[in-house]
Amino acid sequence: MMSITHATIAAAGTSLILSTADPLTLGLALIGSQLPDLDTTTSTIGQMLFPIASWFEKRYPHRTITHSLLATGLLTAIALPIGYISGHITTAIALPLGHLLACFSDCFTKQGVQIFYPMPVWAVSVANPRRRLTTGGAGELWVLG
Repeated sequence: MMSITHATIAAAGTSLILSTADPLTLGLALIGSQLPDLDTTTSTIGQMLFPIASWFEKRYPHRTITHSLLATGLLTAIALPIGYISGHITTAIALPLGHLLACFSDCFTKQGVQIFYPMPVWAVSVANPRRRLTTGGAGELWVLG
């Protein structure tokens, strides 16, 4: 999916799940939604953080390790202690939640994701390949709208 679609889904989902419209919380969800695409240098975040994206791109195929529950768990393990110390648990949850929502939304694309990485199983939500979304295609634009 495009970065704008990930951001929109993460902001809307985080707002609904956490019952908040706090700009900091939604901003962290937006950042979290971009992190899965850190495994490719052609993505928006991959261009902004080119050395890190290049490192991931050389070692892991797209939509594997950065699109996994393992990565979401790592983000949660970092964010929760910071949120606990600062007294803002709800705000801290937004970063891994945005990441999780972006990974889940990529399950609706033609390629799917390896959500249970390192297991080489691709999670795809729709059995019929013709009904899956194409990145930047008409179906994704309807979801974005």
